[in-house]
Amino acid sequence: MKPARVLPPRLQRGLTLLEVLVAMLLFLAAASGLVLLINQSYIADAQALRSFAATTTAQSLLATVEGNPSVLGSLDGLSLSASNPGGGSGTPTAIADWWTGQVAAYPDLLSLAVTTYPSGGTGHGTCSAGSPCQLSAVVTVRSAFGGSIQHTFILQDGF
Repeated sequence: MKPARVLPPRLQRGLTLLEVLVAMLLFLAAASGLVLLINQSYIADAQALRSFAATTTAQSLLATVEGNPSVLGSLDGLSLSASNPGGGSGTPTAIADWWTGQVAAYPDLLSLAVTTYPSGGTGHGTCSAGSPCQLSAVVTVRSAFGGSIQHTFILQDGF
């Protein structure tokens, strides 16, 4: 049996330690970037869901008021919070029940403040089923970054 032939170093094939380290460094950089991208996409998705909750809540408020116009007179200055979903003693039952359902459906809702403005008028005031008005609803949601974010909606319909 013939002994294996040893090639001179310049003809040997394989990877040097430096090449392996450079490849590992490139892989680490790419993996780190991917982890940061995934983290940012989770945060953006969470924030989008909270904005969706605020928008859906405002649309639902408008539908609730349209379905029960007798609550219009008690909406000016209405303030509801997630910690007291039933509202105060002056909160109409239809609105208190609606808000309880909203808080249950969207746990990131923190509060709702409503102000009413007579259409074409200046200043805020009480609306009624016979006089058109617009509602300003400020929906506060928990932020994905900590703290809270307020979304303001102007809701108008021929109440």
